[in-house]
Parts: sequence; C-alpha cells; structure tokens
Amino acid sequence: DGRWIVFASNRQAYERKLTPSEQEKFEHNKAYFMELYLMRADGSGLRRLTKAPGYDGGPFFSADGSRICWRRFSENGHQAEIFTMNLDGSNQRQLTQLGGANFAPYWHPSGEKILFSSNHHDPDGRDFEIYMINLDGSGLTRITYSEGFDGFPVFSPDGQHLVFGSNRN
Repeated sequence: DGRWIVFASNRQAYERKLTPSEQEKFEHNKAYFMELYLMRADGSGLRRLTKAPGYDGGPFFSADGSRICWRRFSENGHQAEIFTMNLDGSNQRQLTQLGGANFAPYWHPSGEKILFSSNHHDPDGRDFEIYMINLDGSGLTRITYSEGFDGFPVFSPDGQHLVFGSNRN
C-alpha cells in the first residue's frame, strides 16, 4: 500500500566494531552481513527484522502487506532457502529445506503459496526451474520443465499470468 519499504542491507557491519572473525568474513564477503530492514516510506521508523548469520535478501511483501518472503543463505553461502515472516519480523518460518540455490521468492496471488527459483533438482546446479510451495512448507510443486534458467517469478498485475525470466532459445 506504499506505507512501508522492506529492503536488504549490510549496514549493521558498518555501524559497529566487528570482531576479528567478523572482520575476516566481511573482507571476504560483504554480503554475509546482509539483513532485512523495514521502514516507513518517508524513511522513519527503521527497524532490523533479521539477525541470523549469513545473507538475508530478496524480500517481497504479500499482497495484503502483512507478511514478507525472502531468501536466506547458509553461513557458508553454499545454499539458500526460502522463508516468510510477519511484517514486524515475528513468526519467521523456513519453508524450504531443499539444498542448492532457492531464491527469488514471490507471493502467489492467493497469498497462500510462494513461487521461487531453484536448482535443487540438478546435481550440477546449472538448471534452474520455478517451484511453488504452501506457506506451511508442504505441497512442493515444480512449475517449469526446461533446460537452462527459469527464474524471478512474478505475476501480472491482474494476478492471472505467471511471468518469469528464461534463457530458452
């Protein structure tokens, strides 16, 4: 509804003195310190929503503005899983436990499912397809079946058509 902005930032790594171990991680990968933040559209009311080690990013609001979905990378950065939470940061819930790179989550128009890109089905990790999952983590469904990259799913403004990026010929 335009009242809030959700975003990812590694600002917390710049706002405090890092431990020697954290400084080493920061020098190797600044994205490791990415967390999710929420603020009013005028920039006021800034608050941090996540505090887990590793990268949190790619947040999207649900259509009703009450929930957020995002991706969280493991501490080693080798896997990313899909999460949801309430607007205030409470009720953080991991939806996927698939391994691989699960990213670009986006709300289904029903508000009851999340679509996302994943390569968990491909041992080489190069083939990305679009999947859908229920908010309780059940009902994993593969949506696309093509070689290469299918990713960044969104719905048309009328909610009738799935739109996504692909490298199909």
